[in-house]
Amino acid sequence: LPEMAVNVPINTSLPTYNTLNYPGNAIYIGGYGINGILVINTGTGIRAFEATCANHGISSCSKLTLEGIEAKCNCSDALVYNLYLGLATTDAQYPLKEYRVSQNGNMITIYN
Repeated sequence: LPEMAVNVPINTSLPTYNTLNYPGNAIYIGGYGINGILVINTGTGIRAFEATCANHGISSCSKLTLEGIEAKCNCSDALVYNLYLGLATTDAQYPLKEYRVSQNGNMITIYN
């Protein structure tokens, strides 16, 4: 996947992002990266991934769909990724593209 400049501030005290204060919750944030960003609170920290399947070329089907703590590719092989690990639940050549995350109180910054 191509490198896209990402610098996303998230305030978890706002209702839109409040669920990230609790382990096991994931959200989709559109408008950044290639197809948006998937963010999860793993209980040991926040992880953020590009919402594009790394195992397909960029197309309408390679945009990932958030389903709980998993992200599903909509291409014909329907790869499913575990957001705790960033890995597909079946054999896949590439993991999800991960972004860096810093956290300071209620503020999370996702960047590369």
